[in-house]
Amino acid sequence: MNNKYVQVVKQSLKTLNWFETALLVAILALSVISFIIKGEFSVNNCIAALSAILGVFCVVLGAKGSIANWIFGIVEACLHIYICFVTHIYGDFLQRLFWNLPMQVFGWKQWRKRERKDESTTIHTRYMTWAQRGYTFASILIGTLLLGWFLQQFGPWMIGVLQGILPDMEFKTLKMDYDQPAQLWLDAFTTVISIITVYISVKAFVEQWYLWLIINITYIAMWLMSDSDFSFMTVAKYSVYLVNSFYGIWMWHKLSKN
Repeated sequence: MNNKYVQVVKQSLKTLNWFETALLVAILALSVISFIIKGEFSVNNCIAALSAILGVFCVVLGAKGSIANWIFGIVEACLHIYICFVTHIYGDFLQRLFWNLPMQVFGWKQWRKRERKDESTTIHTRYMTWAQRGYTFASILIGTLLLGWFLQQFGPWMIGVLQGILPDMEFKTLKMDYDQPAQLWLDAFTTVISIITVYISVKAFVEQWYLWLIINITYIAMWLMSDSDFSFMTVAKYSVYLVNSFYGIWMWHKLSKN
């Protein structure tokens, strides 16, 4: 790895405070517990665990406003793309490959332009204008309604056609059926708002953390409705992410003032 990137990572980790370290330990512990509960220690599951751990660092460093979060994000995205491909979760694979990964690279370049001229490796953050907030809200609303309608009308048909081409195809979200009807709309909402929030994060707007707050609350609600064996651990993980969202709001507000 280029020495420049190594130095950015080292400096970011040196500046972690006790609260950021506690968040890292909490989310890492939950990731490890979830991994152990599954009880499958294959190479792919080990790679998945590493991907989750790198994602943890990305989330906490993002709340800190450190540009190092994009370095962790790029590696995590590559690992996640591999895992999705070999496990045939092609919906998430395509989103990660054509949106999340390019945005990690784009985010690094954008944040470097806003980097502070000190040893903190953090950036100058900013607030949206009211017009930008209006466009964002309208995009989320319209996108959710369109995707929700599409899933109701054509979701089962679309998935059926795709699985006819690739019988082992699976989707992390946008499923053939849901445990409860409300989950379809929550799924559509989280899909749309997550895509938009990644872009807002790249542009270094404080408002991204309010959106992540909403996303985490929605995911908690979705998994509380689910009958999955892993619902408890998933809810616990997103609960820690929820705490991190509040911390991100507070930190990014401070970073916007100086």
